[in-house]
Amino acid sequence: MSKFLIILALSTSYVFSHTHSSHSHDSHTWSGDKEAFKYNDAQKETLKRNIEAIDHSKDSLDQDEFIAQISETYLKEKLEKISGAKNVNLGGSLGLVSISERSSSKGRELARQFLTQEYKALGYKVTEQKFGRGVNLIAEKKSTHPDAKILILTSHYDTVRTAGANDNGTGTISALGVAKALSTQNFKHTIQIVAFDKEESGLVGSKAFVKKISDKSKIIGNINYEMMGTNSRKDGVFHVIDCKRAESTFLSSEIANTINRNSLQIAINPGCTDRSDHASFWKKKIPAIVISENFFGGDSDKCYHKKCDIVDERIDFTYMKNITHAIYGAIISLLQ
Repeated sequence: MSKFLIILALSTSYVFSHTHSSHSHDSHTWSGDKEAFKYNDAQKETLKRNIEAIDHSKDSLDQDEFIAQISETYLKEKLEKISGAKNVNLGGSLGLVSISERSSSKGRELARQFLTQEYKALGYKVTEQKFGRGVNLIAEKKSTHPDAKILILTSHYDTVRTAGANDNGTGTISALGVAKALSTQNFKHTIQIVAFDKEESGLVGSKAFVKKISDKSKIIGNINYEMMGTNSRKDGVFHVIDCKRAESTFLSSEIANTINRNSLQIAINPGCTDRSDHASFWKKKIPAIVISENFFGGDSDKCYHKKCDIVDERIDFTYMKNITHAIYGAIISLLQ
């Protein structure tokens, strides 16, 4: 059973671009980052070799004790509920509801109630952080170790007038899957899982959250989940974006190590953008990376920011599971 090499940036040829000449600072759209990644010939050839080295005939890793709790079935069930494909029982006077969108205040409130219910069932302490017209949701598993620091996992749960199955239901549910796997374990460090509001309006929720961090020395770093559901080329390629920032590359390395150690059927393609919530941490010089499908490598979701962003055949749950496993393994190492 062959392992494959992880693709890391081979040169400085990719360009970090976050200009907004055609997009307002209040509008979040990755499609505006035309220069976020440029291939050179060496990178193209390395990418080709590493994709060919993936052993797609491997049996599922779901039986491995290390990752058994994060199954495709679990991810699919929760994604369907947060994006309106299945009704959610919120109990009380609400009963069964459909979270058909997460752009209106009502839709986002229902999403928070769903996530609160899920995290509390896993034993996490759940709080809300209100700011302006938005609300961040924070789930925490606190360590009692005297030298405990905090690892922060984040995703945004708001949408752009869509059901938001991929953007960013996949990232939000991947984080929930990791929370489930961590829930029965104890670690030296505290884990916080934050669902940001108003990301689509200019990273407003993450800016409000980071503003409240009084001692950044207590923060290990931030792993930010973005879209990770579509893999139309069926090659398992995804982004781990650190933009070669010296304080953040150790987070990328932990994910790369997990992929190699567990022979996961995915490969990292470099890219660079500051158009997601990790950028709010960078502005405070806190280590952060963002995980995404191969958006800047030419394999972005055809339903990005469109009404068709629903749970359908576009969503590759094996791909989503493998990326989730890679993040989970990295988190285990970081929390020790």
